[in-house]
Amino acid sequence: MQGAASVDGSTAGSVDEDRLPAKEALKRDALMQPGLDALKRGDNATAYTALHSVLSSYPDDLFVLRSAAAAAMAAGQNEQAVSLFHQALAQFPRNPWPMRNAIIILEARMDRWADFDRDVAALRQAKKNGMDHGLDRDSGFVIDEFDVGTGRVRAVVYPLGVGRYHTLYRFLLPQPVQMSAVAEASSAKNTSSARCQNPDFQPYMDAESDDIDQADFRKAHPDKAAKGERSYSLDSYWSPCSQALVGFYPDGEPAYEKVRAAAIRALTGPPKR
Repeated sequence: MQGAASVDGSTAGSVDEDRLPAKEALKRDALMQPGLDALKRGDNATAYTALHSVLSSYPDDLFVLRSAAAAAMAAGQNEQAVSLFHQALAQFPRNPWPMRNAIIILEARMDRWADFDRDVAALRQAKKNGMDHGLDRDSGFVIDEFDVGTGRVRAVVYPLGVGRYHTLYRFLLPQPVQMSAVAEASSAKNTSSARCQNPDFQPYMDAESDDIDQADFRKAHPDKAAKGERSYSLDSYWSPCSQALVGFYPDGEPAYEKVRAAAIRALTGPPKR
């Protein structure tokens, strides 16, 4: 499994130096500490209230803006979180990640798919260009989180593709999870060896672009293939030794929302009898 970047926007270093004199920065930090402590222990509502109150004294401070935005995000105050992250980006544009990544998650949370698609495309392009060093450390970035009844799914984008099948999106699935009929059939295959019984394995689904499928894609869509486009499939991996096709996208790269919907259907479909 490839790692995925942290995206809360509050802990990443910044190339923007603290604009406050040292004495004033200490005063600010003291005001923020109760909110930061509440955020650390998971008391998100208290953290949001406490950190938001500090904004009245330090409305243009990057540390305060990022921390208040992270608390708003954790507390489910999505509109406020987006607004605060955008305020921070407008004032401190030289270090946009992971704040822009946090905005992407919030856009998915609020079903703002046009904005989401635009910003994920920008993330992918920035990674491909290799010009933004805020993206250097990681190959994958969390872009969405959603519940399926049995736990939380985290979706990761790999802007450059990863692995032998050129994975673009990976859905990290909760474990244990209620298996649908599709998942049951997949899990039942090829599970006899000890390697296939790994209890620590986290199941996942990949939107991937297998090289073996590209010959047919080039024949069916030569213009798209000439531009570097590829066909994709969505495959489930419920054990180290199982793989099953969930969906196929022969006409080119599918929109994330379409792949997401297929993953949710596979996870919440008719359970085994």
